[in-house]
Amino acid sequence: MGGMTGLPLQFAVASIATCAFWLFGYDMSVMGGLITEEPFLSVFPETKNPNVQGIIIAVLELGALIGSIVCLMYGDKMGRRGAVWVGMGFMVVGGILQASAFHVAQLGVGRVLSGIGLGLQVATVPTWQSECAKPKTQGRWVMIEGGLQTTGVACGQWIGYAFFFTHGQIQWRMPVAIQLIPAIIVFCLIMFLPESPRWLIKHGKIEQGVHNLCKLRGLPEDDPVLKAELDSIMATFESQKSEAPFQYKELFQGGTSQTFRRMCLGFFIQAAQQLSGINLVSTYANQILGQSFNLSPGLSHLIAACGGAEYAICSVLSVFLIEGLGRRKAFLITSSGMTISFILIPILLSRGERNMQLAAAGLLFLFNTFFGLAWVGGPFLYSAEIAPLRTRAQINGISAAANWIFCFIVVMTIPPSFANIGWKTYIVYAVLNASFIPIIYFFLVETKGRSLEELDVIFAAPGDPVKNEQRMPHNISIAEGRRILGLDDHGVVDEKSAGESIGEEVGNKEVDYA
Repeated sequence: MGGMTGLPLQFAVASIATCAFWLFGYDMSVMGGLITEEPFLSVFPETKNPNVQGIIIAVLELGALIGSIVCLMYGDKMGRRGAVWVGMGFMVVGGILQASAFHVAQLGVGRVLSGIGLGLQVATVPTWQSECAKPKTQGRWVMIEGGLQTTGVACGQWIGYAFFFTHGQIQWRMPVAIQLIPAIIVFCLIMFLPESPRWLIKHGKIEQGVHNLCKLRGLPEDDPVLKAELDSIMATFESQKSEAPFQYKELFQGGTSQTFRRMCLGFFIQAAQQLSGINLVSTYANQILGQSFNLSPGLSHLIAACGGAEYAICSVLSVFLIEGLGRRKAFLITSSGMTISFILIPILLSRGERNMQLAAAGLLFLFNTFFGLAWVGGPFLYSAEIAPLRTRAQINGISAAANWIFCFIVVMTIPPSFANIGWKTYIVYAVLNASFIPIIYFFLVETKGRSLEELDVIFAAPGDPVKNEQRMPHNISIAEGRRILGLDDHGVVDEKSAGESIGEEVGNKEVDYA
């Protein structure tokens, strides 16, 4: 944008990325506070049926699944910015259809179109952000996106609470229409920001990739630090490219890059985010507070909105937690807390006493706290970090698809689940959260402080990648990285296209991947 370089340009990228994730959170929460009110039910009486209600809410996630599949198939061809731009176009059209709906079919079509756009941008924005950010700050930027997502959730709940006191169709149409504001902002501005240097280099646009990297870092092309980062990017791409174009069977292969294992890690962490049961709180908070805890509609709206604000605060703190403790420890500690919360809630509700019900309501928001401290932006960050360059768009598309598949299942089944088994629903999610703990401990590779290229070296080294990461030093040298990746001793950057090799530029000075 204009003549911005360095930190101001990174702030501009982060601002558009967080704007997109604010919209993600807002869309996920706003409808849950509207579906039980009379002005909405007068237009869509079909939604009084729990099954129909679940489907109408969940078709957003079904559309997002379609969007993530589109990203899987065509996202790498469109580019990071292009995929987000197309996604925002879908969200603008879908938002208009929803806000103007007078029939349940139009509402459903609008939510599907918005979902397609949501799926495209959620699968792409973390990748674009992490590929543009410096290695040591990429986690912080992506976690800030998560913080803005929860701010979107809180805004959706507070706006729903504010319009609860209005009358007529504006009570639900205006909250739905507000989503158009950030969608139009991102749609209009995204193409003025730089494309990912790594995507450009992957597609052979070396000169443009170097130019964008210079602008993002605020450094001249001959700066040793910039040339070191460029050399590590080129070394990784060289190790992963082949004569044949990409084929989907590569996703199921091991080899040096361990693509299948890394795809499974991304799939798991995104699926776990939804299977944790977060949509009990973020989507159906008003309804559950009324049904499970016997609170009045107005009080349910207020408590849900307060819970959304607390949720947003915790997600902001997660920026420090996940960078301080690391991904593995943050996920392990919070998963344990979420499990304990969901074990205690059904025990208290089974007593049928008023004071026990209120204590259980408090534990519901304690679960919210643990989730917000790691699981809002953490899964998107981790799935973007863990994927190799050659298959990054495809793996992130599959990971996002996992998120939306299980989000659709959870959101669709919560209303009939509470209608049929009541408080026993919490037991299901207690078991699911408990199952995450051993998987995280034995299989998740720590990515804190590691560059995207350094992770390729860790997975390429012989042995268990979890143990490799723990024993290998940070700032792995270029020479050691090339040895582990199995590259020859010659420079991987053509002198005419990317300048002299890093060894010629900085002499005997050791450079690293971070």
